[in-house]
Amino acid sequence: MPLLWLSLAFILGLVAEEKFHLSFPVWLTLCMVFLLLSLFDRTIQAKSQAWSKIRHQLPFALGVLLFLFSIGGLRAWWNEHPTVNENDLAWYNDKGEYVITGWVSAAPDRRSSATIYQITTIEIMDPASEDWVHAARKIRGLAQVQMSADADWQYGDLLQFTAKPLTPSESSDFSYRDYLAKSGIYTVIYHPLSVTRVGSDHGYPLRKGLVAFREKARQILFEIYPQPESGLLTGILLGVDNDLPPDLAQAYRDTGVAHIIAISGFNMAVLAGLFMWAFTLLVGPYWAALVSAILLVFYASMVDVSESVIRALIMAVLAMGGHLIGRRQAGLTALVFTAGVMCLIQPLMLQDASFQLSFAASFGLVVFAQPMQDGLSSLLEKKVSEKAAAKWTKPLSEYLLFTLAAQFATLPFIAAHFGRLSVSALLANPLVLPVQPAVMVSGALTLVAGLIHPLAGKVLMLVSWPFLKYTNAMVTLLAKIKGGVLTIHPAFTIWIFILFGLVVLLFFLRDKLARFFQSSRFIWVMLILTGLSFSIWSIAANQPDGKLHLHLVRCENEATLYLLTPTGKTIALDPRGSMDEFTSSLEMTLSPWSFHLDSVLVTTRKISGPLAELNDAIKVNEVLLAPSSYRAEQDSKPLSIPDGIEVEKLLPAQTLEIEPGLRLTLIAEDLNGTAILLHYGSLRVLIPNGVDYAEINTTSPEALKGLTALVLGPEDVSYIPPRVWRNLNPQVIVWRDRGVSPFENAVGADIYSDTHLVSNGSKTWLLQ
Repeated sequence: MPLLWLSLAFILGLVAEEKFHLSFPVWLTLCMVFLLLSLFDRTIQAKSQAWSKIRHQLPFALGVLLFLFSIGGLRAWWNEHPTVNENDLAWYNDKGEYVITGWVSAAPDRRSSATIYQITTIEIMDPASEDWVHAARKIRGLAQVQMSADADWQYGDLLQFTAKPLTPSESSDFSYRDYLAKSGIYTVIYHPLSVTRVGSDHGYPLRKGLVAFREKARQILFEIYPQPESGLLTGILLGVDNDLPPDLAQAYRDTGVAHIIAISGFNMAVLAGLFMWAFTLLVGPYWAALVSAILLVFYASMVDVSESVIRALIMAVLAMGGHLIGRRQAGLTALVFTAGVMCLIQPLMLQDASFQLSFAASFGLVVFAQPMQDGLSSLLEKKVSEKAAAKWTKPLSEYLLFTLAAQFATLPFIAAHFGRLSVSALLANPLVLPVQPAVMVSGALTLVAGLIHPLAGKVLMLVSWPFLKYTNAMVTLLAKIKGGVLTIHPAFTIWIFILFGLVVLLFFLRDKLARFFQSSRFIWVMLILTGLSFSIWSIAANQPDGKLHLHLVRCENEATLYLLTPTGKTIALDPRGSMDEFTSSLEMTLSPWSFHLDSVLVTTRKISGPLAELNDAIKVNEVLLAPSSYRAEQDSKPLSIPDGIEVEKLLPAQTLEIEPGLRLTLIAEDLNGTAILLHYGSLRVLIPNGVDYAEINTTSPEALKGLTALVLGPEDVSYIPPRVWRNLNPQVIVWRDRGVSPFENAVGADIYSDTHLVSNGSKTWLLQ
């Protein structure tokens, strides 16, 4: 257990740096402070009773745990800021064209449109350099090089080519740079020129033999089996997951059994369970563990020795050992410790989906497998004899329960990374996995026979092909189930993790909670947890999504516009009608934890009453006044602002930078109000607010061009014919009144209670 606490503290430090990105001095200071805290722990205990109580609840001094936490953060910071100099390939990224020499250091990744190579570089030369003596330089570093689909270079080939080294791309949705950095790759090269092989004796002989064997085995399988069964078997046996037709590959993903195609953590975990079950019957559990571990190592070496396969192998062997000795905590400690060591070597591994799925699958087997098997045994013993129960428990556990344990543990991570959950997986895994041992054994025997003689392989193919055909047919059938795949909103993922954490916590505390469940306090605790969980979900679901949202909501006999910005700011535009209805509609988009309006833009003095009513119903931080609202005429009363609200007076034609990329411009004004242009990327929304069309055309003619949306009300068509506005050709006309719109294809408050425009700056969607 102490090792478990230390490993968790270190991993949490890695997570903290990933989330908060603290500076090096901060992490170094924390390390020194917590180190001193651990050294003087006994002195602090003697002087502080509260500190002493905390210490007795932990296996280590709190300072030690915090020190490991800060070490994790420091290690992650160091990895995020690598030192690059002239001897590193990454130094030359984005600086022009060079002649590069390097050797193929991994098996080629062959795809239909390209072949991707991992090149270990050894020399770079600048062809534009005038100093030919020093133009070439010895370098180090890995590059991912994309070549044509017919490129036929092999592991160990020494290549020389002309190319432009580039930094991997990054975007708000996906960082290709971080993805490659997990494998130590900081440079990408696309379609190098003049590729020439200048040698072939690089690399490791054993690795070269394994890569050659896999390529030969792949060719043999395609000669023996028809497609798509050959593509399936190359994925299952060899880890080559690019040979299935796209539609069938998508069916495997939709049904949640894609793990059988490639060598993943889930696949390794299930394979370890199957090996243990098979060899336990022959040689006993302890020898079975040794034989299974050796077979897994051999299998991993045969299919590939990539980092993802090594991680999956280690996780599976540890899970198998924890299950063998029957100590869930010991297996869990070893699992977390190994994860910590792996993350110490490569902190970015913690962000890798493959690593997370490997860890989760192994966690499910370590924590849930044995209790589930014991529970099944107890249940069967009530129905049949003890001997019959023991006979059925093993195969049912290995085929069904262990699969469900691993599948349940990976569920939150699948939702987080892929944004989807497969309901049909509940059927697909029990129907497909039982035949996988037969697929692997018969397929491996067929491959061996085919290597000896093609005819022998063809004969054995007649035995193994039906199992492959069944697998493909079953997956194709289940993929057609309507609603078999659920798309998960990113905010809802947090809810899945919370539920998963609660289930795991209750599972660990099940013995202690058994007595508590019988008391009346249990009902109150469940009610509190239910309410708290719903609130947390509501807060998570209403977090900013990086898009601009423009809402027009009915407020009794009128309607109010409000903005929800990409960073989460909420701005109401001239609130009208019932403020109770308006604030009630905000509940659908605002978090209950942060229920307020950041700003209210006022363009007319007519809304003094609604503004006061709004301030009573919701906290308003700021009021922005357009000139037409605070310039009092002889026959009008000055605008009244409730106390406690900050007020900012805007100037004519002022552009307000709400946040980077989102601008609101006062384009024209008259006695009726102020016309507004909202600009976000390609989105342009014009709100005339009763200002005469001619005035807008004279003051800001550019504001009338290229409109995405035009928001109009009765005041805009009282003097100006609708055809004038229609001639502006906006993509959508939004009618902001409960009365019937004079525009044929308009949307708005006359039809919908909430008209909703969403934009990411380049595309716009209309929702009702």
